[in-house]
Amino acid sequence: MGDPSGLAAPPATGLDWLPRGQQMADLIVRHDWSSTPIGHPSTWSNALRTAVSTCLSSNFPLLVLWGPDLVKIYNDGYREMIGTEKHPRALGSPVADIWPEIWDTIGPMFDAVVTTGVATWSEHQPLLIDRNGFTEECTFTFSYSPLYGDDGTISGVLDISVETTKEVVQARRLECIADLSASLSMQEHATDACVAAMGALTRHSSDIVAADIMLNVDGSLVPVASNRRSLQAAGRLASAAAEVLDGTPRTVGQPHPGFPAEHRLTPLTNGRGDVIGVFIATLNKLRPFDAGYSQFVDVLAQNIGSVIERAQRRSEIVGELQFVNETLQRAMLPAVRDTPTIAARYLPAANNLSVGGDWYDIIDLSDQRRALVVGDCVGHGLHAATAMGQLRSAARALLLEGSDPGRMIASLDTFAASIEGGACASVVCVVVDRAAGTLDYCRAGHPPPLVVNPNGARWLDASGGPVLGLDPDAPRANTTIDFDVDDVLLMYTDGLVERRGRSINDQFDELAKHALLVADRNVTQVANSILLMMDTDSVDDDVVLLVKRLEDVD
Repeated sequence: MGDPSGLAAPPATGLDWLPRGQQMADLIVRHDWSSTPIGHPSTWSNALRTAVSTCLSSNFPLLVLWGPDLVKIYNDGYREMIGTEKHPRALGSPVADIWPEIWDTIGPMFDAVVTTGVATWSEHQPLLIDRNGFTEECTFTFSYSPLYGDDGTISGVLDISVETTKEVVQARRLECIADLSASLSMQEHATDACVAAMGALTRHSSDIVAADIMLNVDGSLVPVASNRRSLQAAGRLASAAAEVLDGTPRTVGQPHPGFPAEHRLTPLTNGRGDVIGVFIATLNKLRPFDAGYSQFVDVLAQNIGSVIERAQRRSEIVGELQFVNETLQRAMLPAVRDTPTIAARYLPAANNLSVGGDWYDIIDLSDQRRALVVGDCVGHGLHAATAMGQLRSAARALLLEGSDPGRMIASLDTFAASIEGGACASVVCVVVDRAAGTLDYCRAGHPPPLVVNPNGARWLDASGGPVLGLDPDAPRANTTIDFDVDDVLLMYTDGLVERRGRSINDQFDELAKHALLVADRNVTQVANSILLMMDTDSVDDDVVLLVKRLEDVD
């Protein structure tokens, strides 16, 4: 007899045995299984039915993969892990079609289970997956186990998994916060704290890929510490940092909420709510910038800001002008302890509390190459210090990006013309190549470096063009010379040799004479002796002296 209601009976699904209660059960019932490699549910083996029933009876993330193509059937717990890009198209699809981005990792695991019958175990396995519209760094703990068919042969794989991304990321962020707090705990100077913060953040670069700290000095943001290599990015972010002086954080480069962002700019504030600086963080492009990530960056900024505020309260005791100038100068010059092969000295001008424009830097380019840079900006005070910091950061970035001394100074020439206080700065750069036994150098209006050994002295006086900012088209020639083992290289600013009423040539001769007398001593003794013999105690200009003993490869 026909249906008395007059309505046609719904087509048989062959899934009357399916456990209900999960949303995935409804999707499985409605799915067109006839178009998949495992066929209509009415043809499914008892083993497959048992596996799917077990899957849908559990709230733990489970995935059943069946047949030669390992077709996916999963429950609500697993659905939550695969995001909007994978679900619902993953249902009834071969696993290789759904996870092409990680198939090199998980494909061999599936093959091993199917061919050997031995289950796998992976704990906190890192995987880069695209499940929400962007490539995402995730971790999972999971096991692949064989599923046997009615005939006793391996017919599929059971995936029991749990995502551990949140726990792994949270643990590493807590470790970063703890390291930062420990590094800042004993810092008394604002710029020492900033440099210490950079050291800690560099050790934990998974979530803070690069960072900058800028201090608010009389309404101007001054770059104090950075571990960034890109000169272009540093300049762009420094300009954007000014917008944060209103106290509102800025997120840069986030196309949609919940997606990764490029940078987070966070104001550093004191107890009164005044903006005392800006913390710029370049973020992990493989992690979504969500509430947890934002909170992590805020905690870092709060830690840094509180130490800077403490240092500023100290400055009110010792005198704000003297403290700011002192800390700015400390920020612009790298902290270098004497080693067996290098010694660095910075002497501020006598009876002058203003920040000077003299600077130096030491940059390791590779195991056998090291760049030494010495420069001198015109004047004293905030403008000179700001220009000096910008030029030093630019020079470092250019050298790390592969420029030789000549190309670095040519680029610095253009840059100097665009910043206040950069014009007429002098600079010299020497790259020591231990493997080749050579010195590559270029100088822009700077006093020539000196190379000495007990047998003689020679000046690195090849012309590299005028001081910076006057003629951006001036050629900047790179000069290469050989050095002998145990030669001593001296680089310095004009405060070491210029004296009122004395010929500069006579002063150069005086420096060479003194250097020859102490060339066989260790670098610490050479540096201290040169400062003493050149009578630097009462000079009215800053003095930088860099001493490097030249060695070949061990």
